[in-house]
Amino acid sequence: MKRILFLLFVVAQCASLAQGKFKVDFDYSKFHYDNANNYLEIYYSFFQPDLTVLRNENSEKIIKGVLNVIIIDQAADTAVVNKNYQFSNVLTSSDSASGRSLTGNLGFLLPHGKYSVYLAGVDGHDSTRIDSVNFNLEIKNFSDDRFAVSDIELASSIQESQNTNSLFYKNTFEVVPNPSSIYGEPLPVIYFYSELYDIDKNIASPLLKIEHILLNSQNEPFFRKTKMIGRKSSSVVEVGAINITKAPSGTYLLVVAVSDSLLNQTVYSTKRLFIYNPSILDTSVNVMIDQDVMSSEFAAMSEEELEEAFSASRYVATSQELDQWSKISDLSGRRSFLFNFWKARDNDPGTPVNETKRDYFSRVDKANLQFGTMQKKGWKTDRGRVFITYGEPSEIERYPNQVDTKPYEIWQYNQLEGGVIFIFADITGFSDYLLVHSTHRSELRDDNWQRKIATY
Repeated sequence: MKRILFLLFVVAQCASLAQGKFKVDFDYSKFHYDNANNYLEIYYSFFQPDLTVLRNENSEKIIKGVLNVIIIDQAADTAVVNKNYQFSNVLTSSDSASGRSLTGNLGFLLPHGKYSVYLAGVDGHDSTRIDSVNFNLEIKNFSDDRFAVSDIELASSIQESQNTNSLFYKNTFEVVPNPSSIYGEPLPVIYFYSELYDIDKNIASPLLKIEHILLNSQNEPFFRKTKMIGRKSSSVVEVGAINITKAPSGTYLLVVAVSDSLLNQTVYSTKRLFIYNPSILDTSVNVMIDQDVMSSEFAAMSEEELEEAFSASRYVATSQELDQWSKISDLSGRRSFLFNFWKARDNDPGTPVNETKRDYFSRVDKANLQFGTMQKKGWKTDRGRVFITYGEPSEIERYPNQVDTKPYEIWQYNQLEGGVIFIFADITGFSDYLLVHSTHRSELRDDNWQRKIATY
């Protein structure tokens, strides 16, 4: 299995810090197919300005992208899917100006079982620029002698359609996915799609109650809608739309709940998303939010300090967040953005301390102390980036005074992808150790790295 992952996912030279982080958004949903299989949909979105633009023989501006997909059956330890998908697009002046994303979806029929999924998006004109994600997935029967609800697909738009040739056509609807899971001023309506199964079996109530609920980070409902449906069919499509133009920025949880009131049974599906509305003042929570922002470390920061703080946060930012930050010019807006940026990443919002932010900037501070040079701060170096992104290495081998090589270090991470290494070398002689090789899927790979550091 490691050989399969190695060959398919490591592109010759992956993104280095000097080239900037290349971001691709991914998401997925599972739907019932039959008693032995589920239908897995994978959604992807390339942020168009991130892709390298080249001109063809007709002087047209062309962008290209490649999506690599590997799905591993954990029980058999074999790849059931290993495919590359390629696309290209001719840019118009409106495309370039809008900064829109190139979005698509893929579908796979998978038997019940446990899987590991690996996705990588690559710039088709520059294979050194890549972004990837991996996750474990369990495919199981949605229906267990009672009604069930599928995963929720977040969408940027949903409309009735008869165009069965559309890439996004699904059960009389055209559903354009939103893999970023970000809504707000550019996308003021949350559209979502789900499916209900076996609503005609083992149910006591003549009508089922369907609820659409949007919960804020305090687990309070910002939106709730209830309706009743009959049981004429075994399966139905459930779509919804929530206007969030008045929702304050933050992390939200979307819930689709289905209930049989007589049997007191409820099944539900959830999806986490982020809303960014910097201009919204919600009178019910605004005072608390303002107090939180003003009591945070961002309140006392100057414009330069705010820029530095967000620049150091870029390793965990989405392409949409990078774009949004560049459009905010006032100090209060930037302070609120940074506050909400890290609030959305708080894994335990019930505690007074944002542990995620604290740990991240603790690594930034350590990187500045350990890896800084005369020319740059430690977080800007390759070693600093890797340390901030992946944490403390399991082991470090240092070779500062070799006769036939320049100084270099080998960092081992036992907890990542079954064990990976990063090799850094002082190529320039100014103690700025550059990443010359890694076995991590999303990092620079060069099997001939020894040649780069040889002194003979």
